[in-house]
Amino acid sequence: MAAELSIPVLWTADDGPVFPGRLDVHPAGLHLDGGSRGDPHSLDVPFAAIASIRIGRADADRVNGRRAVVLELDDERRVSFVGFDRPGALHELVHHVERRLHETASAGLA
Repeated sequence: MAAELSIPVLWTADDGPVFPGRLDVHPAGLHLDGGSRGDPHSLDVPFAAIASIRIGRADADRVNGRRAVVLELDDERRVSFVGFDRPGALHELVHHVERRLHETASAGLA
Protein backbone atom coordinates (compact mmCIF):
# COMPACT_ATOMS: atom_id res chain seq x y z
CA MET A 1 0.00 0.00 0.00
CA ALA A 2 1.37 3.42 -0.95
CA ALA A 3 2.12 5.95 1.77
CA GLU A 4 -0.23 8.94 2.09
CA LEU A 5 2.76 11.13 2.92
CA SER A 6 6.46 10.33 2.85
CA ILE A 7 9.30 12.60 3.99
CA PRO A 8 13.02 12.20 4.57
CA VAL A 9 13.84 12.52 8.28
CA LEU A 10 16.41 12.10 11.00
CA TRP A 11 14.74 10.16 13.82
CA THR A 12 15.42 8.81 17.27
CA ALA A 13 13.47 6.78 19.81
CA ASP A 14 13.86 7.36 23.55
CA ASP A 15 16.94 9.56 23.10
CA GLY A 16 18.84 6.71 21.43
CA PRO A 17 20.99 7.02 18.31
CA VAL A 18 19.82 9.29 15.49
CA PHE A 19 19.07 7.51 12.22
CA PRO A 20 18.82 9.09 8.77
CA GLY A 21 15.86 7.67 6.88
CA ARG A 22 12.28 8.30 5.97
CA LEU A 23 8.89 8.54 7.60
CA ASP A 24 5.84 7.17 5.80
CA VAL A 25 2.27 7.92 6.86
CA HIS A 26 -0.12 5.02 6.26
CA PRO A 27 -3.83 4.75 7.12
CA ALA A 28 -3.10 2.94 10.40
CA GLY A 29 0.00 4.84 11.53
CA LEU A 30 3.56 5.91 10.92
CA HIS A 31 6.46 3.82 9.67
CA LEU A 32 10.05 4.98 10.22
CA ASP A 33 12.97 3.42 8.35
CA GLY A 34 16.58 4.35 8.87
CA GLY A 35 20.09 3.37 9.71
CA SER A 36 22.46 1.92 7.16
CA ARG A 37 22.62 -1.21 5.02
CA GLY A 38 24.68 -2.97 7.65
CA ASP A 39 22.60 -1.66 10.56
CA PRO A 40 18.99 -1.05 9.47
CA HIS A 41 16.35 0.15 11.93
CA SER A 42 12.61 0.55 11.58
CA LEU A 43 9.73 1.45 13.85
CA ASP A 44 5.97 1.25 13.36
CA VAL A 45 3.79 3.63 15.40
CA PRO A 46 0.03 3.01 15.19
CA PHE A 47 -2.07 6.17 15.48
CA ALA A 48 -3.86 4.53 18.42
CA ALA A 49 -0.54 4.43 20.35
CA ILE A 50 0.14 8.18 20.04
CA ALA A 51 -0.75 10.04 23.23
CA SER A 52 0.39 13.45 21.92
CA ILE A 53 2.28 15.14 19.12
CA ARG A 54 4.03 18.50 19.29
CA ILE A 55 6.86 20.56 17.88
CA GLY A 56 9.58 20.37 20.54
CA ARG A 57 11.43 23.62 21.01
CA ALA A 58 13.32 22.89 24.26
CA ASP A 59 16.93 21.75 24.05
CA ALA A 60 15.95 18.27 25.29
CA ASP A 61 13.43 17.95 22.42
CA ARG A 62 15.85 18.76 19.63
CA VAL A 63 17.40 16.29 17.20
CA ASN A 64 20.91 17.30 16.13
CA GLY A 65 20.17 20.78 17.46
CA ARG A 66 17.04 21.26 15.34
CA ARG A 67 13.43 21.64 16.49
CA ALA A 68 11.79 18.25 16.21
CA VAL A 69 8.37 16.69 16.07
CA VAL A 70 7.94 14.79 19.33
CA LEU A 71 5.52 11.88 19.65
CA GLU A 72 4.68 10.82 23.19
CA LEU A 73 3.36 7.26 23.07
CA ASP A 74 0.87 5.55 25.38
CA ASP A 75 3.61 3.27 26.74
CA GLU A 76 5.69 6.34 27.75
CA ARG A 77 8.16 5.93 24.89
CA ARG A 78 9.11 9.00 22.92
CA VAL A 79 9.92 9.24 19.22
CA SER A 80 11.41 12.43 17.77
CA PHE A 81 12.28 13.40 14.22
CA VAL A 82 13.26 16.32 12.04
CA GLY A 83 12.59 16.64 8.36
CA PHE A 84 14.95 17.82 5.71
CA ASP A 85 14.78 18.53 2.00
CA ARG A 86 11.13 19.71 2.16
CA PRO A 87 10.40 23.07 3.79
CA GLY A 88 7.17 22.92 5.75
CA ALA A 89 7.01 19.12 5.72
CA LEU A 90 7.00 18.81 9.52
CA HIS A 91 4.06 21.17 9.96
CA GLU A 92 2.20 19.31 7.20
CA LEU A 93 2.96 16.06 9.00
CA VAL A 94 1.81 17.35 12.40
CA HIS A 95 -1.52 18.51 10.91
CA HIS A 96 -1.94 15.19 9.10
CA VAL A 97 -1.30 13.17 12.29
CA GLU A 98 -3.53 15.43 14.41
CA ARG A 99 -6.35 14.90 11.90
CA ARG A 100 -5.82 11.12 12.05
CA LEU A 101 -5.77 11.16 15.85
CA HIS A 102 -9.03 13.12 15.88
CA GLU A 103 -10.61 10.64 13.42
CA THR A 104 -9.42 7.71 15.55
CA ALA A 105 -10.83 9.28 18.75
CA SER A 106 -14.13 10.09 17.01
CA ALA A 107 -14.46 6.51 15.74
CA GLY A 108 -13.90 5.23 19.27
CA LEU A 109 -16.80 7.33 20.56
CA ALA A 110 -19.24 6.06 17.94
